[in-house]
Amino acid sequence: MTTPTIPVLFGTETGNAEYCADLLVEALEEEGFSASLIDMADFNPDETASHPVLFIVTSTYGNGDPPANAERMLDYLQKDSPKLSGLNFAVCGLGDTSFHHFAQCGKDFEKALLACSAKAMFDRVDCDEDYEVSFDAFKESAVSYLKENKDSLFNPESTSSNETEVAAAAATTEATEAKGGGGERVHQAKLLEKVLLSKPGSAKETMHYELELPDSDTEYRVGDCFAVDPENSARAIASVLTAAQMTGDEMVSWRGETTPLREALQSACLQQVTLELVRLVAKQPGAEESPAARILNQENAQITAFLKEHYVVDLLEEHDTSQIEANALMGALRKLQPRLFSVASSPTKDAQRVGFTIETVRYERKGKSLEGVATCWLADRVHVGDSFPLRLVKNDDFQFPQDGMPVIMVGPGTGIAPFRAFLEEAETCQAPNDTWLFFGHQHEAYDFLYETEIKRWLENGTLDRADFAWSRDQEQKVYVQDKIEQSAEKLWAWLERGARIYVCGDAEGMAPGVASAFKAVATKQGGIHDADAWLQQLVDSGRYKTDVY
Repeated sequence: MTTPTIPVLFGTETGNAEYCADLLVEALEEEGFSASLIDMADFNPDETASHPVLFIVTSTYGNGDPPANAERMLDYLQKDSPKLSGLNFAVCGLGDTSFHHFAQCGKDFEKALLACSAKAMFDRVDCDEDYEVSFDAFKESAVSYLKENKDSLFNPESTSSNETEVAAAAATTEATEAKGGGGERVHQAKLLEKVLLSKPGSAKETMHYELELPDSDTEYRVGDCFAVDPENSARAIASVLTAAQMTGDEMVSWRGETTPLREALQSACLQQVTLELVRLVAKQPGAEESPAARILNQENAQITAFLKEHYVVDLLEEHDTSQIEANALMGALRKLQPRLFSVASSPTKDAQRVGFTIETVRYERKGKSLEGVATCWLADRVHVGDSFPLRLVKNDDFQFPQDGMPVIMVGPGTGIAPFRAFLEEAETCQAPNDTWLFFGHQHEAYDFLYETEIKRWLENGTLDRADFAWSRDQEQKVYVQDKIEQSAEKLWAWLERGARIYVCGDAEGMAPGVASAFKAVATKQGGIHDADAWLQQLVDSGRYKTDVY
């Protein structure tokens, strides 16, 4: 029986969900099913009911929000409540367990589809940051379920194959202008300034970048981000070519084009090993007892740890790669994902300029000097006067409040970026909001980012108060969360007045520490017995917002 084309929809901001959805399409097609990879922004929601089977792979953005390209589809399901009793679906949600709303968008899609009477083929799968193993299980469940239930799912008496094929074609050709509102448009921006913010003696290399946007209708706002598409360095590419025993001149198929391997590797992810790459090296002649072959027989937790411990070059160096073909290598690599940077400027000051605060990442690993792909691309290989593409990614949930309520900003390190934008806007617009900044870094003498501007804002009243935590300037380390607890009485008074809290920066250590500090303030000053519930109420009411990474 010929089966209709199965839509595999993805919702993504950085490309991980698209990568996973593409793997699912490949797996389905290998088993003889017809499947189509579709950006949700290009899918016509009105055609949903015409499909007997549908897969959704989606990430979550911000505080549990859908990615911009998934907004229209989710909105349709939640508000229009179409009758979908003939639809069988499965959802995979990508997320990060360090966030309160882990994989929330996937949960929202599943809930909405069930409310529309659609049938879940199997349990939703939620994947953490290291999603390779979990998504592989989702992919296997999808293939197994379709093979076992092929006749009932694609019964020609209940589903018109011709109608479904037409619907699939319509979904993939939906007009581009229907895409959701957050970041589909690409802008060619010119680098105007590159300024080193950290001073000699700092352990960090923190830069301020100032770019010129090509037109005045970009309409970015403070709190938004821009995505950039970096390229791997020539040194990183050379290391992979050596380990793969390839010249780089081999012609490969990559992202729909035929190109030399060396050029294809510029946009491939060389730091994250995929299960596909492990399987590729494990099936080479004589690799039966290789590290790759052995790890594939282990438990999921061990496989995940193995993937995290290895870069692409590590895995290739540990195995005989002489028989691997260039096309097979590229087929086992992910596309290098865009890197998002928070806006560090306000368009109210100059709508055609945008600033970023970026720490250049350089580090040692296994005796080798390595570098962050995006940050070193910007620092070392993009020069003043150069132009490169930017994509606006809106963050409607992290905006400077327009209701005049007090604003508490917590942004150590490069987490200062959106608050520089907030304060620029407050100064330019003469906003009535009281403002309080908590900033921290290692040393005041070397790491006081935007010192001149912050002191000016304090002097002219744009910034009402600032507390600084210099972690390495005394024997006992001091962090922004310590400063928060030390200011408990005053902070509680601000919170009683309706203050909004904004937190930006490190998700692993800083963000949980800051949340704990505010809960301690509530317990100590407000007599709050259930501080967890108190903080959650702030989150739910839009008074505690985070932009962490």
